[in-house]
Amino acid sequence: MHHVKINNLTLKLVENIISNKELYKAKIHNLSNGSTVLDMTNASWNGGKLVGEICMGGLGTLNFSWYNLDGHYIPSVNVYTSEPIIACMASQLAGWSVKLKKEVEKEGIIKKKVIFQSLGSGPARAKSKTEKLFDEIQYTDDSDCAIIVFETPKMPNEEVMDIVANKCGVDTKNTYAVCAPTACLTGSIQVAARIVETGIHKLHEIHFPLDILKDGFGTTTIAPIAKDDLGAMGRTNDSISAAGMTYYTIDVEKERESELFELLKKAPANTSSSYGKPFLETFKAANYDFYAIDPGLFAPAQYTVTNIKTGKSLSVGEINHELLKLSYNLN
Repeated sequence: MHHVKINNLTLKLVENIISNKELYKAKIHNLSNGSTVLDMTNASWNGGKLVGEICMGGLGTLNFSWYNLDGHYIPSVNVYTSEPIIACMASQLAGWSVKLKKEVEKEGIIKKKVIFQSLGSGPARAKSKTEKLFDEIQYTDDSDCAIIVFETPKMPNEEVMDIVANKCGVDTKNTYAVCAPTACLTGSIQVAARIVETGIHKLHEIHFPLDILKDGFGTTTIAPIAKDDLGAMGRTNDSISAAGMTYYTIDVEKERESELFELLKKAPANTSSSYGKPFLETFKAANYDFYAIDPGLFAPAQYTVTNIKTGKSLSVGEINHELLKLSYNLN
């Protein structure tokens, strides 16, 4: 499987959007350097589904379902992959900070102003390998294209696309950015689609061995669209930590099972010192400083893990409907 070229694989999904743009309600911008920007701000349900699958490098599947939140009918996603490390860690994780600064003169002083800044996710990360994480992931993608996903209301310009192309070692004409803000249907869908990835990322943080993971499946509610991106960020985070559910299979010797099952108890969101209130309140209380929040909060509400060697399973964590209803502003 490790010879699968995820950018080439994902290009099929990108080309599907481009050739059916009216159907998916996508806006396509062909930039002067030959690169392509897909604006998914007003995209349809199926447009949002494709963005989620693009994030996973074409190695994950997203289907829609629904969730009964104490009588409130909320759409949800089911997401699954049988290549969890490549799909989630090498592609979907938002880990590549792409920044464009311009020199501007103000009162005779030259200052650098940030023109564009976004955390990139998607298969382009496996080509640029700018993150330390890639020292641990044994994966190389020699695709001749690069596809990055930006969660942003501001579309990238030629210079941003040049940065992506250069770092990925591909021609700008084979460079694509798929973009949407947080506060839109696609924003809600693509964050919900991170349920399996968030679960793996937290396992990585607590030093759970990732090489034993075989399959991943997750379900999360699609957060009702908030009035702005900050509110949407709060709700989409809460979707995962308050009621996001994950299922993983592992393949490990019986001798190691009990210590790993013990370690798993540290994984769910409710073990975090920052857990308990809607994320927006927690963020406000931390003076909007991400680093003041315990990173352990970014985790699914619940994990179920089955060891296929022994057939034993363990479930940990809790579903918190009260917290989710507060976050979603449901009376």
